[in-house]
Amino acid sequence: MAMPASRVKGRSSERIARGVLERLGYKILETNKKIMVDEAEAFEVDILALSPKGERCCVEVKAGAASVSDIRQVFADSEILGLKPLLVCKGFADEASEAVARELHVEVVRLSEYYILLEPEELEVIVRTAVQDVLDSYGFYPLPAWREIADEDLELVEKIAEAEDFSKAADSLHLSTEELGQKIGELREKGIFPPRGRTFKALKRHSQQIIHLHALLHRLDEIEKRLKGIEESLHSS
Repeated sequence: MAMPASRVKGRSSERIARGVLERLGYKILETNKKIMVDEAEAFEVDILALSPKGERCCVEVKAGAASVSDIRQVFADSEILGLKPLLVCKGFADEASEAVARELHVEVVRLSEYYILLEPEELEVIVRTAVQDVLDSYGFYPLPAWREIADEDLELVEKIAEAEDFSKAADSLHLSTEELGQKIGELREKGIFPPRGRTFKALKRHSQQIIHLHALLHRLDEIEKRLKGIEESLHSS
């Protein structure tokens, strides 16, 4: 059975926290320690650690910023165990949580913002977007089948391929820039242009690729027709 996404995120943050603490000189004693009171599980401590000064610490790990309730929780747990309270998180949620931490002497180790803890779905979106950006940058967006491009659409693509900038492309088509923008939007919906925004330079490069592909495939189509005609002539003779 797959572990819930929230649990996966929690485990990831704990793993990162252990690495951070070890680099700071802490010794990890136990992780996910279940605390029993009167033979019943009272709570779980994320990490039990020994500080560089030899102090035993009760460590709570938060993937995000710590709230007042988070501060109070680690303080209460550490009081029961007679250990020093330590919270590893991405800073404080507000001024109140920072003030409570000072008042209760809860030490806070901040996780760098470079440690990005994400749900699997969020990570998938980020990776897909990054990959698509790279493909778009190098002109690898899938080109449409040339037979699917209407003559009026092909004319617009040709003008963009030839123009120096957006406004000159609009002038060559006798359109306003707003009208050209609408036309480009229509071509996006048809799958001729990429669905996401691109610079004019990238759009021009994509248009040039379409024109080159169109010309190549049209020429191959003509060659195929000629070969078929020659083949029919040979069979009839």
